[in-house]
Amino acid sequence: MANRVSEAVDRLFRVATSGEASALTGLVEAAARDRKRPITVVQSHKNLPLGVFGQWVQHPDRDEISCAEWVHARERTLAHELGHILLGHRGRPAREFAEEFLPTAAHGLAKIMLRRECSDGHDAEEIEAEAFASRLLGRVNSNQASRNPGVRARLDEAIR
Repeated sequence: MANRVSEAVDRLFRVATSGEASALTGLVEAAARDRKRPITVVQSHKNLPLGVFGQWVQHPDRDEISCAEWVHARERTLAHELGHILLGHRGRPAREFAEEFLPTAAHGLAKIMLRRECSDGHDAEEIEAEAFASRLLGRVNSNQASRNPGVRARLDEAIR
């Protein structure tokens, strides 16, 4: 897992311009450009499930990351969701998500309509996305701490 996470973070910094690499919003733009698929970031005014700080939604033409409006650590949430995207995660099974919002009486119908295999990979994906967020924000913060390009290059090499 650590190797996949490191490789994903390293790749993102390789494709980002120096200006993009200095801020999380720039890295989101670099990821979108590299993937040739737009990523929009929105503040969510809708009710997310209990305990959900942010959410990644795949639309036919773009990916969307939404952060709950009450989230204090918005950058952490954004980095976590970006990790899901760049690590190729599949996300939460639709049936599980639907059952959280539907009344209990409708769960059987949801299972029939959304019949698909569910895996136990959800927890592993969350752990991996959190590791990605930690590593990514650590790199961004080290870049912001040193505006000197020579020092920044040495720091980047030391982190790799």
